[in-house]
Amino acid sequence: MFLPREKNILKLLLKSEKKFTTAQIAAELKVSPRTIKADIKKINDTLKNDSCQICTKQGVGLWLDYDKSKERYLNLLIYEDKDTGVSLESRKYYVAAELLTCKDYISMETIANKLYVSKGTVVNDIAELQDFCRRFEITFVKRVKHGVRAEGEEIRLRLALVEALKQAVKQEGRVSLERLSSLLEQVDLARLREIVLQSEQRFHFILSDISFDEFVIQLAVLAQRLKRGCHMKEPADGRAEGIKEEPAGSRERRQWFVIQYLKGQMADSLGVSVPDTEDSYLHTCFQGLRFQVPMVQETDRDKLRSRAPELFDYMMSVIGEVDDQYHLKLKEDSELYCAMFNHLECMIHRIQSKLFLENPILNSLKKEMVYEYEIASYFMSKFSTRYDIKPTEDEIGYLTFYIGAALERMKEKGRQVLTVTLVCTTGVGTSQFLSVKLGRLFPDLEITNVIPSNQAAALKPGEQDLVISTVPLQRDDLNVIQVSSVLNDTDIRRIERYIEKRSALENECKYQCLKKLLCEEISILDCDLRSREEAIRLLGGRMHMEGYVDEGYIDSVFKREEVSETAIGSRVAIPHAFQGHVCRQGIGLLTLQRPVSWGNERVQVIFLLALEASKETDLQGVFKDILSLTQNAKDLESLLKVRKFGEINIWKK
Repeated sequence: MFLPREKNILKLLLKSEKKFTTAQIAAELKVSPRTIKADIKKINDTLKNDSCQICTKQGVGLWLDYDKSKERYLNLLIYEDKDTGVSLESRKYYVAAELLTCKDYISMETIANKLYVSKGTVVNDIAELQDFCRRFEITFVKRVKHGVRAEGEEIRLRLALVEALKQAVKQEGRVSLERLSSLLEQVDLARLREIVLQSEQRFHFILSDISFDEFVIQLAVLAQRLKRGCHMKEPADGRAEGIKEEPAGSRERRQWFVIQYLKGQMADSLGVSVPDTEDSYLHTCFQGLRFQVPMVQETDRDKLRSRAPELFDYMMSVIGEVDDQYHLKLKEDSELYCAMFNHLECMIHRIQSKLFLENPILNSLKKEMVYEYEIASYFMSKFSTRYDIKPTEDEIGYLTFYIGAALERMKEKGRQVLTVTLVCTTGVGTSQFLSVKLGRLFPDLEITNVIPSNQAAALKPGEQDLVISTVPLQRDDLNVIQVSSVLNDTDIRRIERYIEKRSALENECKYQCLKKLLCEEISILDCDLRSREEAIRLLGGRMHMEGYVDEGYIDSVFKREEVSETAIGSRVAIPHAFQGHVCRQGIGLLTLQRPVSWGNERVQVIFLLALEASKETDLQGVFKDILSLTQNAKDLESLLKVRKFGEINIWKK
């Protein structure tokens, strides 16, 4: 309804109690006063029938005159656009929030009037919320002449409200406080943010941005429910559900202190008395948070294990399975298992408590860290069976970071370097100077031996990658570079060219790992199919017929898709089974005449992987090649134009 600048004018006037001059608004928005006057005329023309107007008086300024009942309407107008407004998807969560916020029955007409939509629209939105209700074990009960009411356990109602609010006010991955305030009018959200910030500073922890926003919402829901007389129930024996005494463990003790601090601050700053029966709700919320800097960073294996021995031992056994499957040594990485243990503890708690933490960069992770995401998915497929939980793709995405960091540490330890023998005739000082300078300029060169020229004849091929000599050295069986004793610019460029040439030879042909495993008999090109299911069954059937996979492979591929969809962007998907069902190593290729839906993606090139990571296969190289292909639009288009397998020429530089 309004252009962005017009919305900014309304936003300035709505949020501020002071009056502005036209010049002040023009300076704020970096346009001319004449432009602002024209914008105000358009705004007033649009709002003339809605009891809202921008008023102006000479010597006084500009202000927004509106009926208080129209404040919600103005907020909706200001924040409504194709990117950040009340979309069809988010509107149903506004409806859910209205139902969950109200303690008693509320009529559909009332909700419709608040959202400025028809009653029929609200009815449809409630119908679309059935899956949401089942997820949180709540119901929306309708009663003639009364309306609709949300029913369920108090903890379920609260957690459902938290999720509804998150979805309703989400804006580019973060919570919009302006929108949230219109749904939680009785709560001072700005003060709640300050309380959470103060608790971070006081107890020396930092929440991730996503968890910070979520915790503010959780506390806001607590405050509003208490103000409306909705409390957590006491158990039958009369004892409060909360943690009445200070717990023994270091981490649990700190959490207990944080909870008591939050209760005190909410009482002092918001006038909300939080009884001990609410400790269980606060503990549930706090346990599910992700930390940028945790309160307790435990690195001692035994102390870590003592928190939950069964969980720790099972995690380590699954990491061992990952190592066996992918030929890794993750189990030796203490930094990894400490971080993963902390994450898994909270993840289990989140999932079992119906807390859902979003991963704002999930799509990027799936496309840019394909190999790491695959390992995290495999880990989760094994780990989740023990605890009867269904992990979300968001949780798998968070684990991907830990796996990625561990692999980077492994690469650093096993970094490929060129070994160098340094031949020098002028003594220790010169050799030390050259060694230090070479090490600074070329970190990938490792000087393993320093010898005088009279010992050069004894050098054997294969004992080093390169010989750098300050004297002429004629050896056809060695790679020799002659340099001056001061290692001048010409010498440096000569060494650089050698390293570049060697690197070019190692990468002479593109997609080598992929090329070795693609086979004509399991490739189907330029095919006309309509769905992901058809593609998997057709190509999987061909691979079974040719003896690459067994008859259970296709079903296993579909089960893998249930864990996490395998589309990785750029119209490419890599469906596969986790383990077993492979008779011969190979990759089936299917190209389509037109893209098909693959979850949230559109896919036209399919690599169906029949690979066992436990076999001697460069699985990481395969994923790296496929990722490189997704980033090369020219090669992808070339592949889609091919009609015969022998015509594929993307391997050439």
